[in-house]
Amino acid sequence: MRRALRNPWVLGAACSVGAGVVPLLVPGSWPFGWRALIAAVVAGLAGAAGSYFGVVLTRQDQRAAARQAVQALLDPLVPPIPQQPHDAEPSVLELLTPHWCPTGFWGRQAEQKQWHAWCTDTGTGTGGKKGTAGGAASRLMMVDGPAGCGKTRFALRMARDMEPEWTVGWLKRGTGAALVEAAAAASRMRVLALVDDADTHADLGALLAALSGYSGTVALRVVLITRHGDTLEDALAGRLSERDSVLVTVLLKAAARLRLQPLGGSGDVIRWYGEAVSDFARAMRHPAPPVSDRVAPVQAGQTMVEILAQAMLTVLEPAASSPSPKPLNQVAKVLFEHEARWWRTSAALGRWALGPVDQVLLERVLVVLVLLAPADETAGAAALRRIPDLDGTPQAQVLRLLRWANALYPRGLGLHLGPDLLADWFITTRLTRLDDGEFARRLLVGLAGEQAGRVLTLLARAGEHYPAAHVLFEQLLDGDPILLAHHAIYAALTTEHRRKLDETTAAILARTALDIETITYLLQIVPTHALPVCALALTLQHLRHERATGHPQDVAIALESLGIAHRWLGHDREALAVTQEAVKLWRDLAANNPAHQPDLAATLGNLGIAHDRLGQYREAQGAAQEAVNLFRDLAADNPAHQPGLAATLDRLGTAHRRLGHDREALAAAQEAVNLWRDLPADNPAHQPGLAATLDNLGTAHDRLGHDREALAATQEAVNLWRDLAANNPAHQPNLATTLDNLGTAHDRLGHDREALAAAQEAVKLFRDLAANNPADQPGLARAVGNLGTVHHRLGHDREALAATQEAVKLWRDLAANNPAHQPGLATTLGNLGSTHDRLGHDREALAATQEAVNLWRDLAANNPAHRPDLATTLGNLGSTHHRLGQRSEGIAVWRKSVAIWRELAERLPDQYRQRYIDARAVLRRLEGD
Repeated sequence: MRRALRNPWVLGAACSVGAGVVPLLVPGSWPFGWRALIAAVVAGLAGAAGSYFGVVLTRQDQRAAARQAVQALLDPLVPPIPQQPHDAEPSVLELLTPHWCPTGFWGRQAEQKQWHAWCTDTGTGTGGKKGTAGGAASRLMMVDGPAGCGKTRFALRMARDMEPEWTVGWLKRGTGAALVEAAAAASRMRVLALVDDADTHADLGALLAALSGYSGTVALRVVLITRHGDTLEDALAGRLSERDSVLVTVLLKAAARLRLQPLGGSGDVIRWYGEAVSDFARAMRHPAPPVSDRVAPVQAGQTMVEILAQAMLTVLEPAASSPSPKPLNQVAKVLFEHEARWWRTSAALGRWALGPVDQVLLERVLVVLVLLAPADETAGAAALRRIPDLDGTPQAQVLRLLRWANALYPRGLGLHLGPDLLADWFITTRLTRLDDGEFARRLLVGLAGEQAGRVLTLLARAGEHYPAAHVLFEQLLDGDPILLAHHAIYAALTTEHRRKLDETTAAILARTALDIETITYLLQIVPTHALPVCALALTLQHLRHERATGHPQDVAIALESLGIAHRWLGHDREALAVTQEAVKLWRDLAANNPAHQPDLAATLGNLGIAHDRLGQYREAQGAAQEAVNLFRDLAADNPAHQPGLAATLDRLGTAHRRLGHDREALAAAQEAVNLWRDLPADNPAHQPGLAATLDNLGTAHDRLGHDREALAATQEAVNLWRDLAANNPAHQPNLATTLDNLGTAHDRLGHDREALAAAQEAVKLFRDLAANNPADQPGLARAVGNLGTVHHRLGHDREALAATQEAVKLWRDLAANNPAHQPGLATTLGNLGSTHDRLGHDREALAATQEAVNLWRDLAANNPAHRPDLATTLGNLGSTHHRLGQRSEGIAVWRKSVAIWRELAERLPDQYRQRYIDARAVLRRLEGD
């Protein structure tokens, strides 16, 4: 009764009734004044009751709405630590997951500080300003690193530290946009959403697009956990609208970043291994096997999962323990054998009513559910029907198998079989066994789009450690390449082994008949710098289509694109052939319509590049000069053509330099730089042109001995390329090349530390680039060779020898296929001779220098620009002969060197007179000995 009297609905009804009934009870014989007064008082009370009623109801509605908003915000999240999945002791794989691992948390102090600073950063308020990059960026962090290095483990540790002040949870798949929408409707909360395996979330783009425009009062933070954060921008571009792609790009570039790598020195990992053995033994109620504090089957550089897995193996099979680490696949095999015993035991329990089931069927059930991640029980049962063993099996039995599997590992985020590094092994081996061919075929055929995309991404990642997974990737894509091509491209972009998947995807696309709409769409989402083989395959298809249409202008455009695609892959002869055809078409078109002259000029510029890459320097100069002439005339009438003039002047300068026309090269480069600087500085489209031309200007100054000018121009170019590469990985080869040149510029001025730092950074960049694209091998060879030169000048003779030998091998392989690389080989052989000489390896020095002389002699016979190189190397050869006691041979070679320097000094005294004087002095000293 008391509860009813407090209910505003009851009170309101009572007051309303009272307001109408009381006046009826007043006797009619009472004076009119009294009756009017009583009626007014009752009416006032009724009004007050109505106001109270309205306020109470409004507050109740508000509280209900707030509860609903909070519930909507929490629905997409799963608690960081799920409930214990079953009554039994944790299984082997459970103890290896971050959620149930009994070991301590080691290291990462710096990363923990960075995380806490990010979470407590209030520089943009709780929500930030709508549409501002800073506010959105403050809400996003990316944690990336190799598989098994402890990303999820780290995020979980940080999440525990943030509770209860923050509401923390793992984001369910498909709920990203809903989370942001719910946060905008709620208030006075702090929410942290963890997105594990972010690159496998089909709605990742939608989440980031929503987050970029978030303006709510809830303090919302999102953490993306992924293996390769650098590739997400390229990968997501094909899944978003142009507008959202721009917003997400800004968000990702400004986001906080934690890059985790394997940590700990040798002593650390041995100690962690010993502690893990003790902790695992205690958790499993096994006697702890003895471990050494000095020797263990782990080593520095291993990931945390590998260390923990070795420790678990020691607990399970102490007799088989060895002082050396076992290969990961062997460790995984033993761990899954132990886990399978638990599967069989649990499946035999009466509560599941499964009856007799063999281990193969149980394994297949788990593979299907891990790989396909069905959203609900209906989808799960349909997925299990792909298993051949279940043909004709009653639906009730299929559902029992599904419920059994889900009860094993219920995290609320789909079924997970322990750490991904181990689960990848299990899935790959079970799908590639010879006796499982039909199972693999049935599992991978006819998958829906998003589901197929998830599977392709998982297989691409599994292939990083287990190459057989790439065979499954190919099998799945080959089943429906038109439907799955864009998913395959996304998967290839999110993996470490892009090169392999690029080739696989390209081979399938090349043999698939694609319509022009599909070709155009795929070309838009394929970044040429990341997937050059796919870009080439699609460009070839595009050209075939355009040839069939019979429009010369479209064919010319397609040919030009094909030439650029070939150039990205280092197919220099093919690039030259198609660019020559494009020039011919544009020349014919321009003869009939002057509007095509800019196209002709631009393609002539590309033709010059193609000739240059094949060592055809005179032809390169001719094409570049014609392009400059055309663009000069065009720019005189229309300033819009000044960028074209600047770009072709830069190429003309390069052609002059190749031919030894150093002053002409400097003049062209300087004019090009001036043109770029005159163009609007706020137009980002001009920045790459200015950066490239500054780099070439630095090289031109270097050739003329203008060391300080060379350093200034090259340093400015590096600064520009660094900013550009930070926003677009396609510019990383340019950054690496310019860093290499910067190292040389510092070396010329005796800036030893700066030279070494720049050279090492260039080598590191080129190693990463060349691992995915053979077209970057020449850059790597040049950078390694220059690093050897810097080590040589610093007296690091052994490091110099190792680097120079590597460079010689790289150049030798390149020169075998393209004579344009012979100057690189000759230069590095000369440096190798000098390095051997410093180490007292006289005979090796003689052999390397003699080979360099032979190469320079042939090169100089066709291009006088190489005569200074020949003269220099002849002098080195003469000195080596002299040190070996071969006095007459040494003097004879030095005389040849002096003769060349005399000829050069007579032609260009300012440039070569001092070199001639120095060489003649050496010869006179040798003759006087």
